[in-house]
Parts: sequence; C-alpha cells; structure tokens
Amino acid sequence: MSENTPILTTNNINIWYDQFHAIKNISISYLPNSITAIIGPSGCGKSTYLRCLNRIHEEVPGARATGEVIYNGQNILDPNVDPVLIRRNIGMVFQKPNPFPAMSIFDNVIIGLKLQGVKQKSKLKEVVETCLKKAALWDEVKDILQRPGTSLSGGQQQRLCIARTLAVNPKIVLMDEPTSALDPIATGKIEELMQDLKKEYTVIIVTHNMQQAARISDYTSFFVLGDLIEHGTSSQIFTNPKEQKTEDYISGRFG
Repeated sequence: MSENTPILTTNNINIWYDQFHAIKNISISYLPNSITAIIGPSGCGKSTYLRCLNRIHEEVPGARATGEVIYNGQNILDPNVDPVLIRRNIGMVFQKPNPFPAMSIFDNVIIGLKLQGVKQKSKLKEVVETCLKKAALWDEVKDILQRPGTSLSGGQQQRLCIARTLAVNPKIVLMDEPTSALDPIATGKIEELMQDLKKEYTVIIVTHNMQQAARISDYTSFFVLGDLIEHGTSSQIFTNPKEQKTEDYISGRFG
C-alpha cells in the first residue's frame, strides 16, 4: 500500500443512540503509519465515532450507524461482515486499563490468539515477548510473567493492554483517551510508545489533552456536538486553523 493511499476511510458516518443523533455526516481518510488525534469538548461524539471504526459501538443497546467505513476495499459496517474479523485488524485500547483479572501477564497478552485456536507454546512465547517489547514493557515484566496482570501499576496495565491488542497483529490501533487515568510519567511512556507504534501501525486516538494531540499526532480532527468542524495536519490545526470555532477551542475561549 502506498503511503498516500488511505488505509481507512469514513464516508458520511451518522450514528444514533435511539433518537439521539450523536455523529453527523463525518468523512475522513487515514493514511498508513500516521497518528490522528480526535479532539473536542466533552460529549461531542469523539469516542462514539472512534468506536464505530471497529463496530464496538454496536455493543450499546439502541446504537445504529449509517454511511461507510471502508477498510481493505469493503464497508465494514455491512451486516454481512463479521465484526470479530474486523477487530483483529482494527484493535482498540480503552480509557481505563482493563487487563483480565483472573489471568497472568503472559495469558493477558495471548488471550486473543488462544481464542483463534493458536496452541503452539513456542509461538505463544514468541508473541508475548515481541508484543511486550513493542509495548515497552518487556524489561519490566519478563521475570514476573505469571503474576496477575492486575498486579501491575496503572501505566504498566495500559501498556499490557496495548500488547494484548498488538498480539493479534492488527493494522490499525484505536485508542480512547489511553492516558487520561495515568500520571505524567506513565503518560510520557505511552506517548513515546505511540511514536514507535506508528512505524508499523496506523494509530487513531481520542484525547482531551490538546498539548498531547499537538505533541504526538500527524493529523487532528476537531469535533463539536457530533459535527466535524475541521480536519488537517496537526501543525496547521494548532498554528493556523481555518475555522473560527477551532481557533476559539485551542485558544481556550470555549469548550
């Protein structure tokens, strides 16, 4: 795939929760090996939109979406497309670290592979080491892999969840405010990790932290009340926004 060919494209995405119209006619393209930040005031639909990109929004009763999310030449919102297959290619890291409490660090990483039927121990060990290294966690846990995942600190748990997401070899990693529950040191580690991840993956992150968006992202989308106000390179959005609403938000005049 050319670096100028989008890996994921949304066309006229609309999302409702029962009668509430949460997302309105959003169309954005995402390039390989890039980080896109989604910013905007609380309740503006950022997380709802992100969750639509791998159909996790469907887990909410009353949620429905129209439009297209094009990945690999097909509309993944088509009801004939298996969402389990989609989520192998488009993984999700949530706001609150959520390691499986009854599982070891080792088993947390490879649960997705086990569910796919992978049993070869050497393969599983290799994936655990590779993914924990990618998540910048291996050196901290390599001697305690049988301890519960929940025994780790909050920042380590979040990196463990990132390793778990990477273990099924996705092409796109969605992150819903992955550092909002973390202290500044752990946040810095996750931000460094994202810069490394974009060498292999496309990363789309929802963040309330505009400084974080400016630091880590190549592109930024600004949402207000379900509408996409502006999308562009992060350098342009944060230094020379085209829309007055964008300028007001990043300068702290509203939101």
